[in-house]
Amino acid sequence: MCQLLSRYQFKGSLAFFKSHHKLPVLIISRRSFRSSSETYFHLIETYGRDRALQQGKKLHAHLIINGLARLTHFASKLISFYAEAKQLSDARKLFDKIPDSNIRRWIVLIGAYSRRGFYQEALSVFHEMQKQGLGVNKFVIPSVLKCCGHVYDVQTGRILHSVILKHSIESDVYVISSLIDMYSKCGEVLKARRVFDRMVMKDLVALNAMLSGYVQHGFAKEGFALMDQMEKLGFKPNIITWNSLISGFAQKGDDAMVSKMFELMISNGVEPDGISSNFCYN
Repeated sequence: MCQLLSRYQFKGSLAFFKSHHKLPVLIISRRSFRSSSETYFHLIETYGRDRALQQGKKLHAHLIINGLARLTHFASKLISFYAEAKQLSDARKLFDKIPDSNIRRWIVLIGAYSRRGFYQEALSVFHEMQKQGLGVNKFVIPSVLKCCGHVYDVQTGRILHSVILKHSIESDVYVISSLIDMYSKCGEVLKARRVFDRMVMKDLVALNAMLSGYVQHGFAKEGFALMDQMEKLGFKPNIITWNSLISGFAQKGDDAMVSKMFELMISNGVEPDGISSNFCYN
C-alpha cells in the first residue's frame, strides 16, 4: 500500500469530506496515508451504522476514482457497509472481486450477514469457504454458530464444535459462549450445560449465554440456581442476567419470582432498564 497521498488525492479527499458528510471535517495529513485511511474507515463505519446508503455509495465512488477501493482493507469495510445497508448483491459483488484465498473477505461477509440477520446467506458463504479448503478460526466461528442457532442447524454446529476441540480454541470465551448459545437455541440445553461446566475460565458472557438458554426453554429456576452458584464464585450479575431471569419467570406466570428478581436486582446495585421495568409493572 502506498505510504503517501498525492497532492491530487489530498485535495480530492478534502473536497469530498466537505461536500458529502455531515460530521465535522477531520484533519487529513498531507504526509501520512494512514491518517486519510483511518478517516475513510471512520466514514464507512458511520454510514453503515446510520444506513446512509447514498452517502456511502458516493464515498465508494470517490475511493474508486482515487484507486483505493480495490485495496483489501477498504473493500472489506465496504462489504460490511453494504451488508449493514441490506444491499446484499452489492456486498457480494465486492466480495467476489477479492482473491479467494484472502481469509479476511470471508470473515467480513459472514460476520456482516450474521449481524444483519441474513443467517442462511451467511451459512451459504461459510459452506463455500469450506469447499475452498480454507480453515476456520476464532474470528469466524462465533458468527457461524450464531447463524446455526437461529436456523436450528445443529449439524453444522456440531461440526464446528469438533473443529474447536481439534484446534484447541475452547479457551476462547466468546467462541465457547457462542457454542453454548447455539446448543441452547437448538434445544440441546443439557449439551449446552456440559460445554459450560467444562469451561476452565468461566465469565459473565458464558453465564448469560447459559442462563438465556435455560430461560428460552422454560427452565427459569435452573437459571436462577446457576446464577446463585456463580455469585458464590465471585461473579456479579449484570442487567442482562437479571433481565433474562425476570423474563423467564414472567413467561411462566410466576409473579412472585418476578418481584423477587426485581428486588434482588436493585439490592445488588443494578438499575432496572426498560425491559425489566416493563415486566414488573405490567
